[in-house]
Amino acid sequence: MNFINIDRKSRISLWKQLYIYYKELILSGKLKSKDKLPSTRELSRDLNIARNVVLDCYEQLMAEGYVYSKSGSGTYVCEGVKFQQVKIKTKSHFTKSDNGIEKISFRTGIPDLDNIPINKWAQVYKESILNMEVTQMDYQNSFGNYELRSELSSYLERVRGVCTSPDNILITNGAAQAFSLLCQLVKDQEYVLVENPLSYGILHTLESNQVTMKPIRVDEYGMVTSELPKQPPKLIFTTPSHQFPTGVVLPINRRIEMIKYAQKHDTYIVEDDYDSEFRFYGNPIQSMQCLDPEKVIYVGTFSKTLMPALRIGYMVLPDKLLGKIENIKYAADLHSPNLEQIALARFIEIGLFDRHVSKMRRLYLKKRNYLIQCLEKEFGEGVTITGAQAGMHFVAAFKDVIFDKNLMSRISNKNIEITAMNKHYICNNSAFQIDNALIFGYGNTKTEQMEKGIKLLGDIICSL
Repeated sequence: MNFINIDRKSRISLWKQLYIYYKELILSGKLKSKDKLPSTRELSRDLNIARNVVLDCYEQLMAEGYVYSKSGSGTYVCEGVKFQQVKIKTKSHFTKSDNGIEKISFRTGIPDLDNIPINKWAQVYKESILNMEVTQMDYQNSFGNYELRSELSSYLERVRGVCTSPDNILITNGAAQAFSLLCQLVKDQEYVLVENPLSYGILHTLESNQVTMKPIRVDEYGMVTSELPKQPPKLIFTTPSHQFPTGVVLPINRRIEMIKYAQKHDTYIVEDDYDSEFRFYGNPIQSMQCLDPEKVIYVGTFSKTLMPALRIGYMVLPDKLLGKIENIKYAADLHSPNLEQIALARFIEIGLFDRHVSKMRRLYLKKRNYLIQCLEKEFGEGVTITGAQAGMHFVAAFKDVIFDKNLMSRISNKNIEITAMNKHYICNNSAFQIDNALIFGYGNTKTEQMEKGIKLLGDIICSL
């Protein structure tokens, strides 16, 4: 039995190593039905291990139905347990290209991960857990931690002009779950309105939930509200303060027109407040929700302002929807993780969140300016920048260039990760020329990557 390889330095226990060895022999058919295993005494002696180790292994194999014990005779392989195991292949999708070279990423919606205040967060998280009450370790209210909802209520009123109370806020696992929960309000034969273009996040969520969408075009002032249909939708999804991906701001007259439409037709507006905290000039644009809290569902997330790994988002709900959404959330996952909510409430309370947002706003302005400088240096008057007044991305339109599949493939082959504007359209009803533009995300892009990436892009376009 000395052919069995036992690694005494492994983190895997000895009985588990032995169990894995025999399980693989049985599944592969090398040990066949009714074959006898060595006795526990014999195997422990041959491998120089304790007999209890072998007993633990055999007991586990018996518990899972691989072997059976015959009194006074020994341990035998059961019938019908030969099986070809399926091997899972894993592959990274984000950081490196297929040839192993680091990608130059202009992905949108990713904050600067190098500047996350991880030490401060860790300190607050540790203190919050050590000081929390025993009851906070139990299952919680589906709406989420009350302290976090209270801090959010004050913050949103102060910074975004949102009219709410802690009782109207529901904590979700990111904005994506908020959209998914809202999809459950849409019945068969009903539909929703979306902006055209729109974000992958909303598009993917609606498609995954098999919700019928009808696009409304976006012009230089946002969603064209004069084209709202006579047959009302269940929901209207919009990004009024910083439309994704165009970056335009919906003016007050169109906001009022949309709200009057919702009031008349008893529908709801879903306000996705996409990265509008990072407005570079003047004060943040006030939320649409403050115009009618009973017709606007306000959705926000900490994925852009703090870190995606936190997976905390929230909805500010009209009174009429509180019970329905609470039941939907309860059925989905009872409630979002409580420990992170407790820590985040404290993080906001002591001012660390405000300071972080202010710091990142200054950093993103510098990054934006540098990226624009790189583009203008490389392309001169051949590039036009729009939607750069806020957020972590902008649109760059190129003169006499069409970003079709072939060109985007060439760009990808140079390890540049970027999205063409036309990929965000459901249909071509746009007021813009959509085939000549790229969307540059710069939140998590280093300046040296920017310069290198733009130079490579210039070489590709010049070779056309």
